[in-house]
Amino acid sequence: MDRQMEIEEILANIEEILEQAKSVPFSDKAMVDRDELFDLITDIRLKLPTEIEQSKWVLEEKNRIIVEAQREAELKLKEAEEERGRMINENEVTKKAYAQSEEIIETAKKVAKDMRMGAKEYADDLLMQIEDQLKELNAFTEERLREVSLAIEEKSKEFNSIMDQKMKILQQNRKELNIHRK
Repeated sequence: MDRQMEIEEILANIEEILEQAKSVPFSDKAMVDRDELFDLITDIRLKLPTEIEQSKWVLEEKNRIIVEAQREAELKLKEAEEERGRMINENEVTKKAYAQSEEIIETAKKVAKDMRMGAKEYADDLLMQIEDQLKELNAFTEERLREVSLAIEEKSKEFNSIMDQKMKILQQNRKELNIHRK
């Protein structure tokens, strides 16, 4: 949320620059300090990559969890195989040991599968959260830029109206001057 507040503050600075910008006479354009705006836009871009880095971390974390789950599953399988081997060597319980080892192997496979699925779901949830945050940030930025655009358009209309009034006054004054000369 702090990053969003920083971006909001940068966008507010852009709005302030645009509101205080001097109008270009006889047009609906404004003069702004290009370097100052580029610096603010660069600041916004520097805030966004953190979200991207976070998604990379989530992917790495997902891969780490999957590898760990596979290692654990392999360890359980190895333990089950060793247990089965020990049990087979015993005379009276060979059949029972074989059945138990198969059950242990199946359980280990199921646990490994469940762990992999859980890790994938966890990573997917994190990626979905980051995607939602990026969508919110994009919508927020678009709304602020739309507001800035509307503010510029409104200021431009005000300027044009004032200029029209001034032109009418000038024309009226010239008319009066022409009447008095005759």
